[in-house]
Amino acid sequence: MNERKKAYNRERSVNQFLLIIITIMDLFLFFGYFSDYSKGNIGLGFLMAVELTVLVSMIADYVVFLRQRDSKIFKHVSVTGYMIVYAIALLGAQNDLVFAIVFPLTVIYILYFDYKLILRIAVVYSLITVVDLVYLAAVKQTLASGAELNSTSLLVQGATVIVYLIVLCGTTKISNHNNDDKISDINEEKEKSHQLLDDVLKVAQAVRDNSAKAEEYINILTQNVDTTAQALGGISEGNSHNAESIEKQTVMTENIHGMIARTKEMSDQMLELAKQSMVAVDEGQRTMDTLQEQSGKMQTANGEVVSCVKQLIENAREVDEITEQIFAISSQTNLLALNASIESARAGEAGRGFAVVAEEIRVLADETRKLTENIQKIVQQLRLNADAAKNTVDNVMDSSREEHVLIESANEQFSGIGGRMGDLNENVGEIYGKIEEILQSNNAIVDSINQISAVSQEVSANTQQAVELGEDTSRQARQAQERMDELLQTVEMIEKYM
Repeated sequence: MNERKKAYNRERSVNQFLLIIITIMDLFLFFGYFSDYSKGNIGLGFLMAVELTVLVSMIADYVVFLRQRDSKIFKHVSVTGYMIVYAIALLGAQNDLVFAIVFPLTVIYILYFDYKLILRIAVVYSLITVVDLVYLAAVKQTLASGAELNSTSLLVQGATVIVYLIVLCGTTKISNHNNDDKISDINEEKEKSHQLLDDVLKVAQAVRDNSAKAEEYINILTQNVDTTAQALGGISEGNSHNAESIEKQTVMTENIHGMIARTKEMSDQMLELAKQSMVAVDEGQRTMDTLQEQSGKMQTANGEVVSCVKQLIENAREVDEITEQIFAISSQTNLLALNASIESARAGEAGRGFAVVAEEIRVLADETRKLTENIQKIVQQLRLNADAAKNTVDNVMDSSREEHVLIESANEQFSGIGGRMGDLNENVGEIYGKIEEILQSNNAIVDSINQISAVSQEVSANTQQAVELGEDTSRQARQAQERMDELLQTVEMIEKYM
């Protein structure tokens, strides 16, 4: 039933797809030729022939498909109608490319895997194409479009259609052959699967019979093991009561031993931390001494810097006074040069050489005045920078004095911490000695309790081992029984394939 449904769906889907493509092609042809007629490219008779053929073939296709969607004759009806349409369209065409409508539709028929059908399609379409070429060459003596007859165009049209149809036949034949080979391989694998299933069923039957017998033996073994385990359990329970009190004392003593050991470890850590703290305090003390010494040196250096800045300010003031004197001298020189120029002008030709000298003196006086003004600007800027440097150094001096005070305070605090750390180190050492004595005493108690409980533990361990062995054997027997049950269920599941 399932195979029949698959065949129906496969045939129906191919018919449906083919009908859709045919409908699209017929609609293109119908409206395309109607458009050519409206433009005057074709006559009314040819239009009616094409349109009527398209409508009749489309109606026949839909009638056959809707009556039985998986119809075997649908492919024959559809290809016959399309052949007629192709023949009429090709023989009365006004376009050189009408032969191309053979390509999109014929390739769909490969989906039917019917080589004979493809061969008939190829033969009929080839004949139609050859007839059209003979008609163009012998009767019309022009191409379909009315252009001059061209042997190359005729050869391309014929070769394209015929080669395409040959390829279509070859592809269908090779594809069908490959599908037959695959189906043959599938059938062989199916036969092997049937043979394998028969062998599995035989093995399953043998397993079923042996599993039933093994399950009986396991049930007997489980009962015997349970009885033995109950007896050993009674013995173990009586011995456990005797060793229970000793075991509790051992556990409590071990707990005490663990707490003492942890306390000892903490004491070791405290002692180590105390030593490290002493070393850190000593290093801090030395560092503070170094900082105090460096602070003193810094204060001395800052004092020297203050003296240098003050001297720089004084030098700048002196330079400023000198530049003022130079500025006055240059002004007087300029005035003398001007007077000399006037006197030389009065002297006439005799004073011309003196006028040149006076002019040079005036130029030098002007340059001296400009340079003096530049020096004054630089000196003023230098005085401003010196004042700023003095203020900065004063602030540094104040900060250095405060830092020195803080360093002295920190040094005193480190000294106090060092003294207290020494006392703490001594106290920790005494605590470590007491804990060592307590640990030795507790070790002696633990050894005594261990010796007392050794014999009782040995007896209890042997009995417990026997009980555990019996329980383990019983558990394994139950697990084996569960596995046998699962095996029987598996065999019952296989039986449904018999």
